[in-house]
Amino acid sequence: MEGESLFRTVGNKSRLSERVVNEIQSLIVSGQLEAGVKLPPERELAEELGVSRTVVREAVRILVAKGLLETKPGVGTIVRQVTTDQVVEPLSLMLRAQGGSIPIEHLDQVRHILEVEIAGLAAMQATEEDVAELKRVMARLEAFGDDSEAFAAGDADFHRVLAQTAHNPLLIILLDSIRDLMQEVRILVARYPDLADRVMPDHYKILERVIAEDVEGARQAMAEHLEHARRIQEQALKESKNTPEKIGALTEGRYA
Repeated sequence: MEGESLFRTVGNKSRLSERVVNEIQSLIVSGQLEAGVKLPPERELAEELGVSRTVVREAVRILVAKGLLETKPGVGTIVRQVTTDQVVEPLSLMLRAQGGSIPIEHLDQVRHILEVEIAGLAAMQATEEDVAELKRVMARLEAFGDDSEAFAAGDADFHRVLAQTAHNPLLIILLDSIRDLMQEVRILVARYPDLADRVMPDHYKILERVIAEDVEGARQAMAEHLEHARRIQEQALKESKNTPEKIGALTEGRYA
């Protein structure tokens, strides 16, 4: 790097690697170190920070594990693009670590808390571009017809686009954190008879309330949709050979 260095000397106190991590992480988050930028060579970086190369090496290892840096042989250490995955993936893993599975009713409760409010905010915040994108998702859902697995994937898209329409990035992160668990539910109910006919009217009602800027109506429409989805889920579970009480087993092959 040319000119004045971005890196400050962190001194020689204990836990130096953590301080180096915090220093570099702060530069990345603030945008002073942009995605794609290559860090100085290890020796040079150690001199600028006032620490040993061993400390720098450990700090880089931690930042690579966090997904903030990437090491490329023959190239060096590169700053990665910061995405929601840095938050979503650890949170999703943490949820799965709670005994290996999550009670379905807990997932339903979280969906209700998040998605009812998302629908209300979408009705309040939606732009013309947001509405156009929601209509495109709905058109794709209609086109899937009897392709139940494609329909289930499209259904997930509808709910995520609705979250984007709320224009609150924290809600998107929270919704994404349960996406893998929700995918297991969607796989379970994907072959439910007339699934599209059962849920498409709900989607249209939610979209209509968003277009009408009817905040309470959108919340109510989403609450009704989630209740319908819960009933379908319960029926699918009853008809399954194995009746799981928790989500988290499907992708591990514990039930079909």
